[in-house]
Amino acid sequence: MTLVERLNLENQILERDGMSQYLIKYYPQGAFYYIYGNYISNSRRSYTIWCQLPGNYPDKCPSVYVHKPNPLIGYDHKQVNSYGVSHDMHTLEPSSNGEVQICHWRQSRWDSSITLNRVMIKVMLWFEAFEQHLSSGKTINDFVRTMQEL
Repeated sequence: MTLVERLNLENQILERDGMSQYLIKYYPQGAFYYIYGNYISNSRRSYTIWCQLPGNYPDKCPSVYVHKPNPLIGYDHKQVNSYGVSHDMHTLEPSSNGEVQICHWRQSRWDSSITLNRVMIKVMLWFEAFEQHLSSGKTINDFVRTMQEL
């Protein structure tokens, strides 16, 4: 299967699963594929995600960033990036623009059979856990189970 065939299949799966806001697009000036879309949480807050697919996708796990709001402010008016790379907050190294990077999959557990609809489901779960963090001060990890190492 070629990359274009794979991405067309990924878009079909995203549409089938009701996630058409996350369809993969091509940016010809930079010659890369990306996802840019909004998520509206259960409490009606809006979040925009950005994901540039790596050149060797699907063999490499894509990075997903919270594009808006930026900075992302958590409980007690604390910037989420101030936690750094954090297991408790399920965050990785921020982008050069200060966007929070969501940890959605362990790099060591990623393989090319994983589709973007599964990534986007985890991203949406992260946002719902973040909403709980906003109201309670508990960490994302208190609400999201981590993949168990074998």
